[in-house]
Amino acid sequence: MSIKEELKQEAETFETGDSEQPIPPPDIIAYNELRSCADLVRMHSSGKLELQPDFQRDVVWKQDDQSRFIDSLVKQLPIPSMCFSLDYKTQRWKVIDGLQRMSSIVKFLAPAEWRLSNLPDIHPALRSKRNVDLRNGTEEQKRLYTRVEDVSIPVTVIRCDYTQRSHMLYLFTIFHRLNSGGVRLTNQEIRNCIYSGEFNDDIKAFDHENLNWQYIKRRIWGSMDRFRSVEVLLRVLAFGDRRTQYDGNLAKFLNTYMHDKAGTPGVVGELTAKLELVAARAKTVLLQVEQKKLPLLVMEALLVALYSHFDGLAKRPDDELIKAYQEMLARPSFADGARYAVASVSNVTQRLGAAVEAFDPK
Repeated sequence: MSIKEELKQEAETFETGDSEQPIPPPDIIAYNELRSCADLVRMHSSGKLELQPDFQRDVVWKQDDQSRFIDSLVKQLPIPSMCFSLDYKTQRWKVIDGLQRMSSIVKFLAPAEWRLSNLPDIHPALRSKRNVDLRNGTEEQKRLYTRVEDVSIPVTVIRCDYTQRSHMLYLFTIFHRLNSGGVRLTNQEIRNCIYSGEFNDDIKAFDHENLNWQYIKRRIWGSMDRFRSVEVLLRVLAFGDRRTQYDGNLAKFLNTYMHDKAGTPGVVGELTAKLELVAARAKTVLLQVEQKKLPLLVMEALLVALYSHFDGLAKRPDDELIKAYQEMLARPSFADGARYAVASVSNVTQRLGAAVEAFDPK
């Protein structure tokens, strides 16, 4: 397989959705309602409606796009419906589709100052104006501001229970389908919204702050932006803990792991400590081998093998780990498991099994 083909296969694993049919759980209810922009902002400011502005930070609307959307509200043009999920137990809402529209509404109607762009195709009274200028300005400006407050937006509500694994897997599928046009979101960008919380925040913080991990990311072929590197960390944890449970559906496998860990008290610190040691020992190995970028599958296997042998990992000699890494690469079963259909059950089992065996203490 050429490097180009290998990179293409690896990149697809970050975006391929749940391969199972999206059958809604029988206790999920969907209905439609209208919400004024003012009401939506009140829901957000009160903490009921959760926005995750960082989960798609690389595809966020620019100021010109936001200004044109506000202009559309002023001109009362038809607005596509948004989709929210509602946890009926906690009354917490999440934006499933419409984050950029919702963020624009909040910026315009919230107390904080925000300036619209100076564009020739928007209402003259809006050009280069601050929201506070319109809110406290002339009668015409106040009228335009109030018009936005009063605009009703159609919203599809998915009433569910965030503690139910089947409900969250279904939300992930809906999110993946609704956001498949334009700039397609990566699976981890979607998880950042669906599975937000302490566990997700901790993995993102590790990805951003751990210096050993920064070095490892630079040694991986291909793009690690848009939270792909966070998914790599999630893969290490999930395969390290549940490798034998993998059934070939990578998205569902990672979603299930993330949901389960997010609901387990006290798990965050333990997993972070493991990742810190694994990253440190992996860097030790990488510094001693050929200084070139490595395929994701090789790096993933190295990290999973180290994680799987966490007990005693801190005391193992450097040369022993380097020898184990070289043995891993030399195993025919490892090479065979890294060719084509890289996410299939047989290839993942063969590839990671060979890696873990190579790192068995001798």
